[in-house]
Amino acid sequence: MLGLEDDSVLERLKRELTDLSGREARAARHLLANYPVAGLTTVADFADQSGVSTATILRLVRRLGFTIYADFQGALRRHLEQTLQSPLIRFATREGERTETGGSFLERFLGSVADQTRAMRENAASLNEEFDRVVTLFCDGKRDVHVLGGRYSSSVATYFADLLASVRGKVHIISGQTQKWPHHLLDMGRSSILFVFDVRRYQQDVIEFTQAADQRGATIVLLTDQWRSPAAQIADHVLTVPVESPSVFDVLAPGMVMAEALVGAIAGRLGAVGRDRMALLENLRAPFAPYEAKFNTRKSSLRDRK
Repeated sequence: MLGLEDDSVLERLKRELTDLSGREARAARHLLANYPVAGLTTVADFADQSGVSTATILRLVRRLGFTIYADFQGALRRHLEQTLQSPLIRFATREGERTETGGSFLERFLGSVADQTRAMRENAASLNEEFDRVVTLFCDGKRDVHVLGGRYSSSVATYFADLLASVRGKVHIISGQTQKWPHHLLDMGRSSILFVFDVRRYQQDVIEFTQAADQRGATIVLLTDQWRSPAAQIADHVLTVPVESPSVFDVLAPGMVMAEALVGAIAGRLGAVGRDRMALLENLRAPFAPYEAKFNTRKSSLRDRK
């Protein structure tokens, strides 16, 4: 069994679910639907809420690799501590790291991002199937696409939406005041896709909107971190990326890599349809930037204009 640093309780639950007995699976599904709060209650309360015996709960805990219930709850609490971390909290923890860790900050930061990208490459085999399903979904031109991000991840969401709109239509970015977000819900239905970017600290408004879109029948695609946003509980497709770094701020670079990989794969899959749309876009842009081509082909353009 892997350590919690490498394998969260949530991941263990999902992996073990198909091999559990009927009653164990019932308790596991209750925990998944109410993660991690359901597991932070007493054994008796967990059993009662799941409709099983306390013995079943203890068997489930052992199946997940924990000798006693207290260890299981400790892992859930660590999960909460990790997902609720703020940059302010990390200021204190990073103080000690600066003295204990060698090398410049730039070296450590770049090394961390490189390690994360390498880990994503090594885990690509396990991501391919879900990744391909998401690409296929976005390539369906009959579907309307709505893209939403959090306070910082919205920058990645907007970039993705801009690139996607150049190769397919019906792409809408959800931004601005939250009171305007429901306007997008008006036109959402079973043919709609909501692509959500939500990493720790997870945002209530983003999660609430995702729930509302789900109730309208939209297909939910979620890009989140390794601890998973609560929105994962209702998402139809989930892609995860690492976010930790030596900085007090989480990094969005791996999320940007995943977003660019998605839109690149979508463009490649669309082929001539995407190429024709992009060609039309370039023609429509031309009158707004008549000298742009010169600036991009001649290094001395500015001097020549003096």
